[in-house]
Amino acid sequence: MGKMTVKQAAEKWGVTPRRVQELCKKGDIVGAQLWERTWMIPLDAEYPSKKNKNQTFSPNLKMPRKTPFLDMTDIYDEIGNADECAKKLDGHQEAKALYLAEIAYSRGEIDKVYAYANYFLENHTGFYAIIAGGVLLAMCALWKGDIDLWKKAKLHICEAPCRNDIDRDILDLSLSVINLDIRDTKEFPEWFKRGSFLNLPADAHPVARMYYVKYLMTFAQEVAMEKRQQSGVERMGIINMLPHIVEPFITQAVVDKTVMAELYMRLLAAITYKNSGNQDMAVMQIDKAITIALADGFLGTLVEHRRQLGYLLDERLALVSEDALKKVKTLHRQLHEGWVTIHNKVLDNNVTTAITMREREVVRLALFGLSDSEIAERLNISKSTVKSLISMAKNKTGSIKRSELIAYI
Repeated sequence: MGKMTVKQAAEKWGVTPRRVQELCKKGDIVGAQLWERTWMIPLDAEYPSKKNKNQTFSPNLKMPRKTPFLDMTDIYDEIGNADECAKKLDGHQEAKALYLAEIAYSRGEIDKVYAYANYFLENHTGFYAIIAGGVLLAMCALWKGDIDLWKKAKLHICEAPCRNDIDRDILDLSLSVINLDIRDTKEFPEWFKRGSFLNLPADAHPVARMYYVKYLMTFAQEVAMEKRQQSGVERMGIINMLPHIVEPFITQAVVDKTVMAELYMRLLAAITYKNSGNQDMAVMQIDKAITIALADGFLGTLVEHRRQLGYLLDERLALVSEDALKKVKTLHRQLHEGWVTIHNKVLDNNVTTAITMREREVVRLALFGLSDSEIAERLNISKSTVKSLISMAKNKTGSIKRSELIAYI
């Protein structure tokens, strides 16, 4: 009888190689044998059927990956071939629509995303499709600044039919990551805050790791700005540690060939290095992220991170493509205006679009506790320029003290 590899079995059954390895180790695949360090599986082996009501994986589920974020899985496993990778989902109509919607989002094609979101609202047939439709709708709401659409998206997610605790965990996480996009960290489940993802399907781990880093980054900035107290931690303590957390996740994404996860992790790593004052490492990660993003036209993903990367992203992108930089700036204006609208209405805040990117960059560092001299050295500008930029931000917001600017950035 012939044998197939783990990768071949994964492609046959529409799951990840890691999932196949897990099933082999558990003895759930009949006839699977370990040859040295590689599992070999009979060609006629069948994907394990449900053994009991608590088992969550089934070949009959509509999505070939058990996650609402298909672009974060190894379906997209080759830089520059995002569209070609969609062919792997031929025969899975909803899955292919979801994947293409997420690729469109990465390109900043929000009207396409909105059309796909409505498709999922009207034609969903499975749990992951319902969750995906809500997440897509929330993404559109952010770019459009549409608070009613934002609320509709969250309601749609809440209506997903949960069969078990794992489904409920995925639902809770989906709602939490939507809130995180507007820098609201209050609703995350405790298991997520600990970084414990064992209760999630393995397919969902790449996106869970990405949002975990975003959560820690937001948490760290709140501590640095003294908006949140953390016992025994200095203001910049968590920020300075974050690069050591992100780097292993980048390695994992590269090994797993989850290209989108790698792109996000590199951009998040660049932000953490920039915030901690390591400009050289920030530049290295930005350059690698730009290479990945431009290969598939993922300008929307770069736009998502421009608010925090500031002029550093612009400077590095300009060296590669002035046309891409022009498009990123145009898309960023749309996202920034929409984001500020949703952020302020949901959280009852006063973040303003009047403050320029450079002013925001300087003010953020000042709120981290850096002195004018330290800010000037980090941004390679004069001390008087630092004072002037902070003064302009105060005038635009009516702030008297620097500390009051925290409500506006």
